[in-house]
Amino acid sequence: MTCWRFIITILVLAVFHQNASAQYEVSKNCTMAWEALLDLRINTAKELTKKEISLNPDNYYAYYVAQNCDAYELMINATSEGYEAFKDNYYDRREIMDDKDVESPYYLACESEMQLQMGIFNIIFGDRLAGLRRAFSAYKNIYKNLDRYPDFQMGNKLDGMLNVAISNLPPFVSWAANTFGVSGDAEVGYSILNTYFDYFGDTPGLNEEAVLYTILAHKLNKDPLGAYNFIKSIDSSYANYLLLKYFYANVAYRSGFNEEALNIFSTFNPNELEIQFNPYNYLYGKIMLRKLDSSAIMYFTKYLDQNNKKDNLKEINYQLALAYLINGNIARFLEHKKFASELGDDITERDREAMYDYSLDYIPDINLVKAKLLLDGGYNLHAKAILEKYSSEKIDYNSQSPYSLEYNLLIGRLEYQTNNNKLAIISFEKVLDMGKDQDYYFASEAALYLGLIFEKTDPQKAISFFERARELYDSDYYEYIDEISKKRIKILSSS
Repeated sequence: MTCWRFIITILVLAVFHQNASAQYEVSKNCTMAWEALLDLRINTAKELTKKEISLNPDNYYAYYVAQNCDAYELMINATSEGYEAFKDNYYDRREIMDDKDVESPYYLACESEMQLQMGIFNIIFGDRLAGLRRAFSAYKNIYKNLDRYPDFQMGNKLDGMLNVAISNLPPFVSWAANTFGVSGDAEVGYSILNTYFDYFGDTPGLNEEAVLYTILAHKLNKDPLGAYNFIKSIDSSYANYLLLKYFYANVAYRSGFNEEALNIFSTFNPNELEIQFNPYNYLYGKIMLRKLDSSAIMYFTKYLDQNNKKDNLKEINYQLALAYLINGNIARFLEHKKFASELGDDITERDREAMYDYSLDYIPDINLVKAKLLLDGGYNLHAKAILEKYSSEKIDYNSQSPYSLEYNLLIGRLEYQTNNNKLAIISFEKVLDMGKDQDYYFASEAALYLGLIFEKTDPQKAISFFERARELYDSDYYEYIDEISKKRIKILSSS
């Protein structure tokens, strides 16, 4: 799932299991519905909320859960028809809930969160202005509620979520947030969510929610390894829920543990789910691509065939292009590179990365593409063999050509990932020197890696490299370079 998908997931999973007033009763049906959502049994969850509303039509919490069911379904399988139905149901539920039990801390919490969901879907489906206005209104109400009830755990949870989400907004939204005076601090947000997990870690029902929030906080904060380490530190039974299992596989993939992600997915059968779950094809295809497995083509094709939304189209078409490239099919590579440039939008960070990739003024070297994919997946020995073969075949890999720069960057990454920092430094400094005047990301990323190497032994030197990475950074390519550098500078400067 992309950055936006993670943000939406955070919003739709904010279920409050605390004891509530009579008009916000967390009944058995509501609790069972929440558990069904975590297990991706969305139809079952819908039936449970219908049953609760039929038995207790004045339980406004049930309407909130019902919207979560719809949001889940729309998040997973977005269609224009589903979006219109979501809007209709949203307005119907708001009409029922508005001005009911307004003194309850749950009143503003439920309604503002529902409004925030609606705002984000507005943005995803093209009505950005309406979405931003609705999201800002929800933001104000959330903090109004927090001022009234500072000890209300759900309010603190939302405070943490918003800090992380806002600090990781895409550029087209962040400028608007700044205009409205909306700001967030990811480190503060993560700290709040971590406290939330500690508070409810032993509470049945809330513990699974707390696990999910902590994972997503790490993910949104560009720290998949943090999420991975957190998962490893807790009871493995949490992974029995299919949604948590999906995120477990995702963070393992993002952290470079590709085989572990594959093993997790071996127990995940999308055919047994109550609804079509296209994110499975999205992630499984990317896992197989890192193995250089040609089956990635099949999963990417399935994803595109089942996809009904504009985001991820650029990313997956370019991923599919690479899958054809490493299999020697240049014609299909060029075809899907063209599709990537023409289809979809630039909402997600991955789509914007694809925009840089397909705009390159050269065809990527097949062996370098393979080596990069293998390094991303943690297949260091296989990557080393390919890079050694590549160096023996090339006449000059000490030039300023993009191939030479990428080769040396990958050599640096290989040494870094195998704990040979002295050799890694040599390669990264070489890339930095040769590529500092080139319009590619290689020099900027090399500076980022040099900062990561030195941050434990020489913080000031690390800061200088992170600053160098930001100086060389061009907004046309990978945003993580600038974002990670900025965050590391902040952390090192305050320590």
